[in-house]
Amino acid sequence: MKKIITRILIIFIVAIAIIGATNITKHLVRKGDTLWDIAGYYYKDPFLWPVIYKANQDSIADPHWIYPGEVFVIPSIPEEEFGVFPVKEGIVMTTETEKGYKKTIGQPEEEIPALSKEAYKPSEETEIFSVVQGKNYAFTQKGAFLAGFISDEKNLELGKIIETHSSSGEKGVSIVLGEKVELNKGLFDGIQKDNLYTVFKWGRGVGGYGRIVRIKGVLKIIKAGDKISVARILESFEPIEKGDYFMECNPPEPVEGEIKPTTLGVEGKIIAFKNEEEIIKPFSIVYITPGEGEVKPGDIFLIYNLRAGAKEEEAPIVPLGKIQIVNVKGRTSSGYITSIMGNMNISVGNKVRLVGRIGI
Repeated sequence: MKKIITRILIIFIVAIAIIGATNITKHLVRKGDTLWDIAGYYYKDPFLWPVIYKANQDSIADPHWIYPGEVFVIPSIPEEEFGVFPVKEGIVMTTETEKGYKKTIGQPEEEIPALSKEAYKPSEETEIFSVVQGKNYAFTQKGAFLAGFISDEKNLELGKIIETHSSSGEKGVSIVLGEKVELNKGLFDGIQKDNLYTVFKWGRGVGGYGRIVRIKGVLKIIKAGDKISVARILESFEPIEKGDYFMECNPPEPVEGEIKPTTLGVEGKIIAFKNEEEIIKPFSIVYITPGEGEVKPGDIFLIYNLRAGAKEEEAPIVPLGKIQIVNVKGRTSSGYITSIMGNMNISVGNKVRLVGRIGI
C-alpha cells in the first residue's frame, strides 16, 4: 500500500512540475533577432527589452549580442503591473511578418506630452519658439522649455522684477501676457532695448543637486534706463509676480529623428518631480540622474523596480513607466512621464535605465 501511495505522490509531483514548466514561455533565437525585437513581439513594446535581459543574464554576456540557437525565458509581467498583453506559450520562432510592430518603434502620438501636442502660436512680438509641424521632432521646444531644470548656479539670476503693472493700472499684482514689469537692471548692466529674457523662480531644493528652476514666461525689454528697465511679458506659463527673477533666454532646441532602442546601459534614478503631486500621471515633469555626458535630449528611460526573489517565470524587474528626456543640465536631466503602465505609485528613488535614443 505504501508503495502505491508513494508512486501516486511521485506521479502527482511530476505532473505538477510538467504543468508548471509548460507555463514558462521560452524563445528560440533566430538569425537577425535582437532583444528589442523579442520584447516587441511578446510585450508589444521593444523598450521593455531589459525585462528579458535581466531574466537571462546568466546566458547573455552583452545585450548587444545574442546568437541563433539560444533559448531565453520570457518572464510574464502581471496585468496589475503592466498592460494586458498575454505572452504566447512554448518555443516561438519569429518571422518577418510577426515583426510588423517595427513600423511603430518610436514615440506614439498618445504618449507625446500634452504641451508638445499643441501647435504653438507665438504672440506678435516674438518668434523664439518653433511651431512643430511637418518635421519629425521628438518633442517641441515649448515642451522642453516648460519642463525647467535643476541648478545650483546662482549666476543664473541676471536680476529681478521689482514692480508689476496690470492692464487695469494696478501695481504689485500677478500679471500675464501683454502686461508690463520693471526690472532692477539697466544699461549699466548690459540690458538693451528689445532683448529677450526668461522669467523664472526658484522651486524647492533637491538634496545634493540644487533647486528646481520653474520657468514662468518670457519678457522683452521695451525701455532701458541706466539702472531700471521696463519690459513687456511676451509669454506667461504661470502668473508672473514681483520678486521673480530673469535670466538669459536660451530655450532648449528640439531634436529631430526616429527614436530606436539602445542597450548602452546608462542607469540612474528619479530624484524629484516638478510638482509634489500625490499621484504621478502621464505628462508629469520629472528630474533624473545622470545628466550631461550620458544623457541626450530625446532619450527614453524605462522606470523600474527590482523584484525580490523572482521565480524563473516572473519578470526580475517590474517595469513602472517611461520617461522622455527634453533637457539636460549639469548632473541632472528633465523629462516627461510618457507612460505609467498601469502604475500609480511611481516615486522618487525608482530606478531608470536608458532604453531608447535618437540616431542609434
